[in-house]
Amino acid sequence: MLLAAKKKMVIMLLAGMLCMLVSPLAVYASEDDAQSPRASEYIRSTSVEIIPQGNGTLLVKNKLGATTIVDKLGIISLEIQKKVGGYWQSIDTLVTDDYDYNTGTYIYDCYYYGTPGTEYRSYVEFYVENDGGSETKIVTSTPKVAN
Repeated sequence: MLLAAKKKMVIMLLAGMLCMLVSPLAVYASEDDAQSPRASEYIRSTSVEIIPQGNGTLLVKNKLGATTIVDKLGIISLEIQKKVGGYWQSIDTLVTDDYDYNTGTYIYDCYYYGTPGTEYRSYVEFYVENDGGSETKIVTSTPKVAN
């Protein structure tokens, strides 16, 4: 009977070790060193949207978020494009070189007066600068038909 108890104990010990070997290990960083992975050093988020308002009017909404408070951020250029022969063609530049300073968020909303029934999109080149480094990102909106 003693032999059966030892055999059972060894099997349980081996089963426990096997479970530990096949279980994934979790690794935790201390809060002081914790940083979420980023695809960008300076740009946290961008949002570009066109919203038809009626009578050919389009609301063009733009938002840029930096990873921290930065020296300078904004728009290098904001263009309106329309589809011509299956290709997107820039037809108007609404903004060039518009920036905010010492902040982490930039918002620029404006209106474009187009032609009802025409498909438009916005093409935006965002810019962030901090401590001598900089980054640009080009974003296009989802195309919308002016109504």
